[in-house]
Amino acid sequence: MKNSKLKWLVTGSILNNAGISFIWPLNTIYMHDHLGKSLAVAGFVLFMDSITTLIGNFFGGRLSDRIGGYKTVLLGLFISIISLIGLVINHDWPLYAVFLVILGLGTGIIFTSVNSLATRVSGYDHRYVFNSIYLGLNIGVAAGTSIAGFIADINISLIFIANLLLYIAFLIIVLLFYKDIGAIPPQSDSKELNEAGDSRKGKLLVHVFIICFVYFVVWMGYVQWQSNISAYLPKYNISIKQYSFLWTINAILIILGQPLISLIIKKVAHTYKIQIYMGVTLFIFSFIVLIFSQQYIGFMAAIVLLTLGEMFVFPAIPAMINAISPSHAKGSYQSFVNMSSTLGRAIGPMLGGVVVEQLSYVYLYLAAIVLMVIAVLIFHYKLKQDEVRSI
Repeated sequence: MKNSKLKWLVTGSILNNAGISFIWPLNTIYMHDHLGKSLAVAGFVLFMDSITTLIGNFFGGRLSDRIGGYKTVLLGLFISIISLIGLVINHDWPLYAVFLVILGLGTGIIFTSVNSLATRVSGYDHRYVFNSIYLGLNIGVAAGTSIAGFIADINISLIFIANLLLYIAFLIIVLLFYKDIGAIPPQSDSKELNEAGDSRKGKLLVHVFIICFVYFVVWMGYVQWQSNISAYLPKYNISIKQYSFLWTINAILIILGQPLISLIIKKVAHTYKIQIYMGVTLFIFSFIVLIFSQQYIGFMAAIVLLTLGEMFVFPAIPAMINAISPSHAKGSYQSFVNMSSTLGRAIGPMLGGVVVEQLSYVYLYLAAIVLMVIAVLIFHYKLKQDEVRSI
């Protein structure tokens, strides 16, 4: 793949995530306020959306290895565009829920296939490639959530039209620039792996699942900010506008802080392991700060630590999985990455809500800290035991 193709992969990531961000912040509000459904019903629909996204993540990876990332992205876009056309035509109950769940399948396929295509980028260190994809994701999320509010104020039905137009633009980019990235499935190196024996393949899978477990736990903690913590802030007279500004800080730091993070990675975090250690440590400190936060400044400090943590961890996990996975199955292994984040986003709010209702927010923060410590200790011990030092 030519170096110039990376920019189109990142552009696709921006459009995909901007499109998703048009809908996801408004889902619960739309179902509850406009369609007259209970929060329990809305929550169930979002849970089913997560399930289909998980399925899409899995098949997106498998298909990328079998038919190539290009065709797989097209399949995901076809499913997404069909569901969005349905939403434009009819976004009343129950078709809204049906099309939303189908959209989850399409976007799940797209996410994994984009990661699979990223593994085939040449001319760059893959740490840089996945960091670029991560940056594109966040630019898309920031743009999508910002613009969606203005469009919804005009007419909420325009959200679905705008989302459809973004995916059509993404489709055009894929047709023009993605074909020579992943039109041909990766060549199998199964002979080499068979010669290495089942023991090596077994160890590889263990390493992958441990790395993905870290990702899953981190995402379970991260998503508390988007769910349970947002409901906690009014207790301290923190408005929705102030809460939204915390995510503005998050987006600004991610975009403007890249040179600093890149310098730290270059000078200090020479391996993916060190990068993950640093990121998870920042996540832990973020939740420690939350325990003692009773004023807005405390929550600002916590979101800064959280953002710095994600800037280390989120690009490092898929890059590390790419570094240790066989060339013929990189899509399948990337599907584990996306499935772990999807699962964390799906389960995190529910488990967090149970902890808060039965105990308190302090116990929620402590639980997040303990889980992250356990995950990173398992990660450290197992990879050290198997002498995985170079990644």
